[in-house]
Amino acid sequence: MMKSINPMMLRLRLYLPDGNRLRRRSDRLESVLVLSAVALVLVSIWPAVLAGRLGYEAALQDEHARLSTRHQVTATLLEDAPSTRISFTEVPSEWPTAAARWTTPAGEERTARIPAPALAKTGSTVAVWLDAAGTPAPPPTDPLVLQMRGMATGLLIVLAAAISALGSYAGWRRWADQVRYREWELAWERAHNTWRHPRQP
Repeated sequence: MMKSINPMMLRLRLYLPDGNRLRRRSDRLESVLVLSAVALVLVSIWPAVLAGRLGYEAALQDEHARLSTRHQVTATLLEDAPSTRISFTEVPSEWPTAAARWTTPAGEERTARIPAPALAKTGSTVAVWLDAAGTPAPPPTDPLVLQMRGMATGLLIVLAAAISALGSYAGWRRWADQVRYREWELAWERAHNTWRHPRQP
């Protein structure tokens, strides 16, 4: 009973050095390029992980620094919050705003428009973040979001390395195939001439 040959393993064997004398010089060079491209992608993983980690830690430190100058208070809505339009093709990017009043840690009463849940009623309370001056500020970024950004940075580096390696190989392969086709045609012409005019003994 014959064993089935895995196409992936068969393809991989084409690029591994095996001492086959029938291999052309371009075939051996192609094997080197393929292995170099794979090595480039593998080597890029460590810098990608490092860049993602450093980016995450830097963003986390910046967020902690901003958080040290912010504080959260409870604001009271002075009007009903409007509704948000939701459809299958449009997702609201942020909450609607409504007029609200709050008291700063220094005891000052302030009034401004702040993000509020849709259809929130007058008199309901909403948590709001304030900066050092006591004005509304964006809420802290979720650490999970920072982690996802760091992972995205690492993936982009690996993807860039893969695209660079694949593009270089594809360009070389296109040029090499043109050379191979010319060599193949010349070989057939020489064989044809030899068969038409065989050498006399």
